[in-house]
Amino acid sequence: MRISFIIGLLALSLSAFAAKVEVDVSGMTCGMCVAAITKELEATEKALNISVNLETKKAAFEEVKGKKLSDTEIKAAIKKAGYEAVKIYRK
Repeated sequence: MRISFIIGLLALSLSAFAAKVEVDVSGMTCGMCVAAITKELEATEKALNISVNLETKKAAFEEVKGKKLSDTEIKAAIKKAGYEAVKIYRK
């Protein structure tokens, strides 16, 4: 009984996300860059589990199910932070 409960919770938590997105970002040089990009992606209210990596120059997040971010919205959020979204990958 416990296993089925845990599996049910896992399935419920996974269903909250629509897709994983990774973005190559140009122009990041410091921790403030990471914070600015994270803030703008959070402001869309369509991205969860945001991770911005200065070393790899990538931003990654999961879209909220039913609230897909278009490539245009992603590019605009990153541009608002002062950087450029070079390439967007969806998984």
